[in-house]
Amino acid sequence: MNKSEIVDKILEVGIVAILRMKDSEKVLPASMAILEGGIKSIEVSFNTPDAINCIQQIAGINGILPGAGTVTSATMAREAIHAGAEFVVTPISKKEIIDTCHELGKPVFSGALTPSEIYQAYEWGADLVKIFPAESLGMKYIKAIKAPFPRIKLMPTGGVNTANIDQWFEMGADCVGVGSCFTKMSIIENSDWHRLTARAKELVFNIQHYRETR
Repeated sequence: MNKSEIVDKILEVGIVAILRMKDSEKVLPASMAILEGGIKSIEVSFNTPDAINCIQQIAGINGILPGAGTVTSATMAREAIHAGAEFVVTPISKKEIIDTCHELGKPVFSGALTPSEIYQAYEWGADLVKIFPAESLGMKYIKAIKAPFPRIKLMPTGGVNTANIDQWFEMGADCVGVGSCFTKMSIIENSDWHRLTARAKELVFNIQHYRETR
């Protein structure tokens, strides 16, 4: 897939599942459970031990669109893409990361918060702008940003859950990053993969219901 096709595939479902794990051995079964729930785009954070190997593992699973998160340098982006990452997500915006991803034919979701940061990331070529931490300013902030910047695709991350995911889209989100729903200690420590699948299904259903009834 080319860069645009990857972005379109992510926007189709509208959710990037974020896995930031203490135990790297949990990444693969968690990813399989999330995929079973209908979410294909799965981001492995570089905060996860042995993140590169985890990305390689999930890249070998049919149906998963693997990504790398918490990328803060061009070197990290290059390593992740060579390991199989189809998209890169950053908590901050750096032109060198955006340029490296595009050089390698992959989209990058560049982290920003203020209007100036958001527009700078867009000007540098970010395919989506990750609004982080989104819960700090709330859902109405997404609507406020979309007013002057309707062409900038936004992915709020932080504070998104099964109960409010449709509201983020109502405020103008093009996609959302969801992490805490999938990495609660009670789920991961007990390897409660059925519960993880159920959460993924609920998130997907709520977005589909919103889109069908808007």
